[in-house]
Amino acid sequence: MLSSYRLAVPLSTLLFALAGCSTPLMAPHSPTIPAQQGQQALASAPDCCTSLASLPYRPISAQETLTLDFTPQAPVHDFGDGKSFFQAFTLPRNNGPVAISITSPIRDGQLFAPTLLVLDAAFQPVRQVPSDSLRVRRPTGFSSARLEGQFSLTPGPDAQYLVIYSSEQDRRATTSYESEAKAYARVRGLAEPPGPDPRAVHAATGTITLEIASLAGNAGLTPLAAAAPPPAQRPTPSESQGVAPTPASAATSHSADFDYRRMIDAALKAGDIELALELADRAERSGHPGTRAWLAERLQARTP
Repeated sequence: MLSSYRLAVPLSTLLFALAGCSTPLMAPHSPTIPAQQGQQALASAPDCCTSLASLPYRPISAQETLTLDFTPQAPVHDFGDGKSFFQAFTLPRNNGPVAISITSPIRDGQLFAPTLLVLDAAFQPVRQVPSDSLRVRRPTGFSSARLEGQFSLTPGPDAQYLVIYSSEQDRRATTSYESEAKAYARVRGLAEPPGPDPRAVHAATGTITLEIASLAGNAGLTPLAAAAPPPAQRPTPSESQGVAPTPASAATSHSADFDYRRMIDAALKAGDIELALELADRAERSGHPGTRAWLAERLQARTP
């Protein structure tokens, strides 16, 4: 039986994200294909396959991050709710439950609104995660506005394949999001610029990030993607001035940790949890491990 799941992003998901690495949206990306051009390319593309069983599936591991491009070079299929460029995967077996996270950035006023379809071993749909169940996330200093969502499943005979595509209904819709100018004003405590929020067009093409992580034997802080800790930064003259002689790395760590945690505290007091998460990411990348764990404890303490 096909069922639809509406995603939520509760505190547990924020804690889950704290154990992950920095946002994949920071990586360089290819030029955006205009929505009208992408739709024309889709309309003229032939259907690659006669059934869900004949889609080109590729394996994905239980701990992997993929950047998926939905372009005129991607395969096309009519899924019954419209033709779409798509990506299809064989889910990892014998690894226990996994968490699947999807991120679709808004770029140049448009985005790819994905529908996720889970198939059983007989290639029959058993679950569907529609695009309108994803949360709109406002822009920060590290990432653009985007759609995000997460769900979990246990791969096996009842959940063996994952297909990501965009339905015709998806592409008829638009998404309201916070502009970068308004985000800047919010973070700086300035007056927000007047006018309505912009609306992103849902395009036939785009790029999304798919992350899969094993949940077996975990306490809920599984990183979405493994990353080696970055090297500690050298102190600048302003950081070391007036500090008692100590090893350089220790002095830098103490000073930067204090500053980051003070800023994170300010973000939490302002109710801006998203900014607090971004600051924790920045601290970790700057060579101060433990900031995410500290923030996770702060968030848990705030739970009623």
